[in-house]
Amino acid sequence: MKELRIEDLNCYRGSHLVLKRLNFSINSGETLLVRGDNGSGKTTLLRVLSNYIRSYEGNIYFDELKIKEDKNYKNKFTFIGQKNSLKDNLSVKKNLKLWEFLYNRKILPIEILSEFNLSQLIDDDVSSLSDGQRKCISIQKLRFSESILWFLDEPFVFLDEKNSKILMKKIEDFNKNNGIVIVTTNIDLGLKFQKEINLNV
Repeated sequence: MKELRIEDLNCYRGSHLVLKRLNFSINSGETLLVRGDNGSGKTTLLRVLSNYIRSYEGNIYFDELKIKEDKNYKNKFTFIGQKNSLKDNLSVKKNLKLWEFLYNRKILPIEILSEFNLSQLIDDDVSSLSDGQRKCISIQKLRFSESILWFLDEPFVFLDEKNSKILMKKIEDFNKNNGIVIVTTNIDLGLKFQKEINLNV
């Protein structure tokens, strides 16, 4: 069993202490929900856990190694941020072609889009899509993840009930395969996760 463990984490953004004395752990097969208002440090926490922010106090361990010292750590996580990370000036199909290069594998666009019932958008420019449609396409990057950690920043924002259930099923299946997930939110999702922390407290 693998464990992601955070001990006495303090993190400043400028002169402001965003994360204070944060302690928690999460194990294989679990999802942690991180709740908090806007500005409470949810995104900062995920960026710290992803080693994108390295100026912090305290220790973070994954599989008993400090993540700052693990040269292979970047291959152990997938981070999907709030922004959709799609090219607005390209069609959906051309964006997925870029994924072929990024992930070095053959991608069938219709297969990617059909799960969220978006096949009809294949030739549309991303700029013409709704926020929910963009979110659904971005989430499909998880299909190509070979990492054991998923860091998902506000992944349920803009998703309707049907698509939220599809994402929740992805998370549950990943947990069943011993994956570890951290999900952030500033709303009550009405969903059940194994662990939860609140950054407002």
